[in-house]
Amino acid sequence: MSMIKKVLPYLLAIFIAYVFLRYLPFKFAKGSHLFQVLEDWSGLAWFEPHGRYLTGGAELLACILLFIPRLQSLGGLLSLALMTGAIFFHVFTPLGIDPYNDGGKLFTQAVGVWFSGLIIMYLRRDEFVPLLKHLGTDPKFSTSNM
Repeated sequence: MSMIKKVLPYLLAIFIAYVFLRYLPFKFAKGSHLFQVLEDWSGLAWFEPHGRYLTGGAELLACILLFIPRLQSLGGLLSLALMTGAIFFHVFTPLGIDPYNDGGKLFTQAVGVWFSGLIIMYLRRDEFVPLLKHLGTDPKFSTSNM
């Protein structure tokens, strides 16, 4: 079990990074079909390109965190949060599960990343919970100082 707990999070991190980095150029390329559909649906004029840039930056940050041992659980959490949003937008907007008529490959990968992030958080829970407690008690992060 110990070997699985050490190796599996990194294998999952490789999968997540592969998916995020594979689509990263589209987050910074002009005129994303996905984000344009979301802008038209939401009526938020900033969604394309700013939502695309924000998403791309967050995905890149998640990739970095996933390979820093003490912060891997935060990378898992960020991946989980990003894919929760992606899955929501695919299911509940005109975007749909198969926006590129490729059999839903993008959606399937989003679900795979979601589960991978969840598993990383579970396997790294011994590191994640103390990190959250530290952030909650560290005077630098106290709300009274803000």
